[in-house]
Amino acid sequence: MARQIKQLDELMDGALTERFNMEMSRVLQNVFDPNTDPKTKRQIQIIIEIAPNERRDAAAFTVDVKSKIAPPVKMSQTCFLYQDDQGNVMATEITKQVPGQMDMDGNEQPMPRVVDFGKSNKEKAN
Repeated sequence: MARQIKQLDELMDGALTERFNMEMSRVLQNVFDPNTDPKTKRQIQIIIEIAPNERRDAAAFTVDVKSKIAPPVKMSQTCFLYQDDQGNVMATEITKQVPGQMDMDGNEQPMPRVVDFGKSNKEKAN
């Protein structure tokens, strides 16, 4: 026996509501993500396609729920680049304070991270 669809939350046996709730959760998590721009608008879109047959006595329903969230904001950092005596290229992040220096809260500035990128192309050719 067929049942009449009277409300949106009855469509697809409640699957539409379930998918909407999933996308709403995803959007709200994105709103509170500190790595995104808080001013970017988020969006939830519900698309319902109805394709009736020739006799118009039945139709295929297709439901899609999509969200558009804010992308992560770009990050930037200035690094010192140098080459050691063995030809290894190194990058060191610039810190706010001198490594080992104490800040106003009594925390010591850690040593900056150094990334070794191996031999330069110039050194590899020799």
